[in-house]
Amino acid sequence: MKTFSKIVLIFVAFFAFNTVTAQNQILTFEQLPQKAQTFIKKHFADKQITTVYEQTEFLQSKEYNVIFSDGVEIEFYSNGDWEEVNCKNSPVPTEIIPQSISQYVQRNFPNVFVKEIKKRRNGYDVEISNGLDLEFNKQGKFVRIDD
Repeated sequence: MKTFSKIVLIFVAFFAFNTVTAQNQILTFEQLPQKAQTFIKKHFADKQITTVYEQTEFLQSKEYNVIFSDGVEIEFYSNGDWEEVNCKNSPVPTEIIPQSISQYVQRNFPNVFVKEIKKRRNGYDVEISNGLDLEFNKQGKFVRIDD
């Protein structure tokens, strides 16, 4: 039991330290990776950026976050590839959504739109405007409705 308590204590201490060392640094648009800048100029040129920041966590790579005046948020990996696009209550630009996912949503959920998409290690998480969360594999094939 003492060994278990020590392991739990070490585990808790590690995550507490990780939380304490997490840092956000405000940036300018020009300080984003070039890929992220190009992505924003291509898909969100009509939107006004309010905040750009870099998030660094202990033992993890950097992430970049961009928040627009209408509440749209985009997260980028350290290399500038998008990780998450959250358009709140408006549609995610269709060019961003893999075609198979877009077709699945249109075919199975007419009159709704994708309002958030996240890249995951094993595929995509998609939230549609009727509140459902859908999971797709890396190839864009439907896996399940997440509840």
